[in-house]
Amino acid sequence: MSVAGRKFLTSINWPVVSSVLSKHTEITKSLGAFRKGYEEAERQLTQLKEADRAIDFEHYRQVLKNTEIVDRLEKIAKAQKVAKVDLAEQLKTIAAFEAKAVASAELYVKETAANLADLSATVTNIEEARPITQLTVDDVVKAKPEVVQYTEDMVKKGQFTVEGYDEKFPNLVMI
Repeated sequence: MSVAGRKFLTSINWPVVSSVLSKHTEITKSLGAFRKGYEEAERQLTQLKEADRAIDFEHYRQVLKNTEIVDRLEKIAKAQKVAKVDLAEQLKTIAAFEAKAVASAELYVKETAANLADLSATVTNIEEARPITQLTVDDVVKAKPEVVQYTEDMVKKGQFTVEGYDEKFPNLVMI
């Protein structure tokens, strides 16, 4: 990974990312797996860089009587070459993961934008609403025409109190 890529990955505030995406568990799990894989690869790379691979064959020639063994081991060590690994498969997997993550992020952005639009409309309605002290009976009848019929039925029956009113708003005359 490039130096810029390492710097970018180490600059990510993972707890904030996890909390923001907490409702999208699939994205959070994928990012967690990616982060763990990256940290493991970084750890292994650091170990390999720190490992001392140089062998002092002259020292072993001086210490051992049978220098033929040292010669054979030196020949084997020099014959070994670093194997090049085809990373095409891993790069395809990473590209697929990236495409899936981008698609999930775009979906999340759309959902969030829709939620924000709904909240904005609600806030606008609340700000534009008239205070309850300015409402008239005509406004209530216009909003809920069934109130007129309900009131007429109560008057015909001789009921002049609303059920549950005393429980919700107790009579404070005694106090």
